[in-house]
Amino acid sequence: MKIEIEDLEPCKKKLTLVIPHDEYKQKANNYYQKLGQKVKVPGFRTGKIPLSMLEKRFGPEVKKEVLTQLVSDRIAKAIQEKGLRAVGAPSLIEMEAEEGTDITVLASVEVVPDFEIKGYTGIELDMKIAKVTDEEVNQVIKTYRDRQAKTVSLTDRTVVQDKDFIKIDYKATVDGKPFKGGEAKDHLVQLGSKLLMEGMDEQLIGMNLNEEKDVVVDIPGELENKEIAGKKVTFQVTLKDIQKKKLPELNDEFARQANPNRNYKSMDDMRQKIRKELEGYEKKEGRKIAKKMLAHKITKINPIEIPPGLLQEQIKFMVKQAQKKENPEAAHDHGQGEEHAHDHDVVVSEEDRKKYQDSARKVLQEEFLMDRLATELNMNVDENEINAEINNFVRLLGGEDAKKMKKEWAKNGTLTRLHNRMRRDKTLESLLDKVTIKEEIVDRKEIITD
Repeated sequence: MKIEIEDLEPCKKKLTLVIPHDEYKQKANNYYQKLGQKVKVPGFRTGKIPLSMLEKRFGPEVKKEVLTQLVSDRIAKAIQEKGLRAVGAPSLIEMEAEEGTDITVLASVEVVPDFEIKGYTGIELDMKIAKVTDEEVNQVIKTYRDRQAKTVSLTDRTVVQDKDFIKIDYKATVDGKPFKGGEAKDHLVQLGSKLLMEGMDEQLIGMNLNEEKDVVVDIPGELENKEIAGKKVTFQVTLKDIQKKKLPELNDEFARQANPNRNYKSMDDMRQKIRKELEGYEKKEGRKIAKKMLAHKITKINPIEIPPGLLQEQIKFMVKQAQKKENPEAAHDHGQGEEHAHDHDVVVSEEDRKKYQDSARKVLQEEFLMDRLATELNMNVDENEINAEINNFVRLLGGEDAKKMKKEWAKNGTLTRLHNRMRRDKTLESLLDKVTIKEEIVDRKEIITD
């Protein structure tokens, strides 16, 4: 098959293909053979219908069907053979298909333009890293201290106040009848923690030690327990104890018990290690911001043409995302992890196009540049790295099946997006080592992220 390529625009190619007539004839004959096994013609047995009869009765339909399929296949093959990175379906411009002659096809296709990336090794970046303060170190210590806190009974007060820890027995009834799960003994809860039914906290404040009290609560109608949903529930409450939280003393013993995995030996050692961990975290955050800045700078010094059709699709996507953000209830739910079987039409107005076209172009430029750099730097993400990332998600979500999640992500495209994100991140991490970075420790308020 003869193929010629001509530049129409920076992002559009014209393809001229010549398909030999013999190839068309062979395809048509094969089509007629299959057709003869299916159709019925009076006077002939199925499968024994002469080719001339089939051509006479079905010729125009067969020619159209065979030409459509043959031209579509050959255009796709030409695009692949010539290494064109098509970003949309090709468009047929013209076709010459005279009887008994070779078929000439003219088609156009939008492509990713050829480009070279220059100048990124000379980039200089100011990487600002947030200064870790004593207050932040103390906040971590406070978290450890809260975890080791114990509750102890009050000895100087017998009346319940807000935020108190109280130990209660209760029996709950609806219309005078008990229900499953409506009884507990020695139940310890903090008032104001929102762990009691709404409306209970206020009625328990002011109770005296060992007092019994009926607390009536209106249960919301949407509660999962249909036995009590939408009804009045009476809780017969007995106050058994009023307690307060007692924090451990800040000493070396506390430090040693705070986190066995960190192996703190003393309070001084604890403070030093916490500070070092926080500084390490802030440096990672600084590198995250630096990677974004680097990607933006590479894009700025390497402007590339973007196919108009692809740009329009990106604008449409951004308009759709903005609409979802403004009106999330309008985006109906198809179930977790399920890909929409259809796409709602998004009308892009001229105002929308003007608003989003610059940012859409930058997003696509950056995407193409990062993909090319990943290829040039031979950046790959292997299966073990993917699995490790999925396992991290599983640990965060809790109770999920990693293999099942991976299969779902493979179906709905999330796995591909994860792979691309990880590949991009590895690329930028490698590029940071090839540019000049000036680190600066600054107050957190000086750090401005995009």
